[in-house]
Amino acid sequence: AYFLFFKSYIYILFNVFINSVCSVVSPARILLFADDAKIFHVVSSIDDCKIFQSILDKFSSWCEVVGLSLNIGKCKTMSFYRTRDFIKFDYSINGLQLVRVDRIIDLGFLFVPSLDFHPHIDYIVSKSVRVLGFIRRHSASFNSPKCLSALYCALVRSVLEYGAIIWDPYTIGDSLRVDKVQNRFLNYAGYCLNIFHPPHDYLPINDVLRLDSLASRRQTLGYRFITGLLNGQIDAPRLLERLSIKVPSSTQSQETFYIPTSRSNFTANAPLLRMMRIYNLNTL
Repeated sequence: AYFLFFKSYIYILFNVFINSVCSVVSPARILLFADDAKIFHVVSSIDDCKIFQSILDKFSSWCEVVGLSLNIGKCKTMSFYRTRDFIKFDYSINGLQLVRVDRIIDLGFLFVPSLDFHPHIDYIVSKSVRVLGFIRRHSASFNSPKCLSALYCALVRSVLEYGAIIWDPYTIGDSLRVDKVQNRFLNYAGYCLNIFHPPHDYLPINDVLRLDSLASRRQTLGYRFITGLLNGQIDAPRLLERLSIKVPSSTQSQETFYIPTSRSNFTANAPLLRMMRIYNLNTL
């Protein structure tokens, strides 16, 4: 009973802390993960920049009151925009100007100002190729298909699929770059297992290893994510409320979601829209 009381007490304190910091940074918003905080605000004028600076000042004062210290050296500022011109403003905390960056890695994702995931795809491809090189250096004498597949799936494919529902490439070029990593592995596995295959034809090798294509696996991940939202297995109310469930006017329409038209490929392939489109195709 004491443990349950202590646990509920900690839970109440945590809720008080969250509610307190959210009110401090209002009208901006804050994302918290462990000891990391990201404060963001829509900026369309210099006045908005000044408002955001005042929010940072209030946040800094609040941290002093509750006994938290900010590592200013690790604090960065970054603007996200998709126009040629943007408002550049030098923000500061405790009189120290924050370093402005044009790319940052957060929770394993590489973000750039345009919110384009081409650089992130370059990042994960490079990282997975390095891991594949490690496997090649230490498994040249392996002759077990299951062992090679286990190494690839655990060390390489896990890198290629981390957060794939977010950055799933919608251009052929980006998709092929990701696929090349798996093809490199298949080529290496063919060498280890002594499987003859024509140049650049990896089907004979994959007949032995039975690896699904990365593109099909990404589609499956997207479908399962939407299913989890609908079934309540994924607790994300903000995403759930953005699912535009379609009420058909006739029995001939069997699509679950209404997909709005978009003016650009970038918006048309936004993660949630793309996953809703995948869900529609898989439920017809």
